[in-house]
Amino acid sequence: MAELQALTDHLGSMLLQLSDAERRKLETEIGRKVRTSQKKRITKQLNPMGERFAPRKNRIMDKRNKIKNKMFNKIKNTKWMRIQKTAEGVAIGFTGRVAFIAGVHQFGLRDKVDKDGPTVKYSRREILGFTPEEIEMIEQDVLAHISVK
Repeated sequence: MAELQALTDHLGSMLLQLSDAERRKLETEIGRKVRTSQKKRITKQLNPMGERFAPRKNRIMDKRNKIKNKMFNKIKNTKWMRIQKTAEGVAIGFTGRVAFIAGVHQFGLRDKVDKDGPTVKYSRREILGFTPEEIEMIEQDVLAHISVK
């Protein structure tokens, strides 16, 4: 998070030079690029720093001893992973019940497996987070947008 604060401090004065409409356009463009990058990283089952997600616990398999879907296969779609405009800029997050489930995995919390099932401690899997490449991409996009003006 320290590197994100440094990026904000570094680019903050430059962003103040933009009009509100230009800033919103830039924020939306960057939000879409970051969401696409997050989706690709989730598909690869990687944390923001490049480590693999903690594997699933052993469970009953189907007839071919195979798990059908990767973890978080559906929540990465735009139906659930939304870009939201805030006073500070844009935020990328999940909506509805998916937000709760993602939070449990993001922070390694406890939750029930089924409605009447046992409570389980889930492994920490950072679903959302900035990679060094995304921070570099944000910086380059802002600088490119400002240099055009």
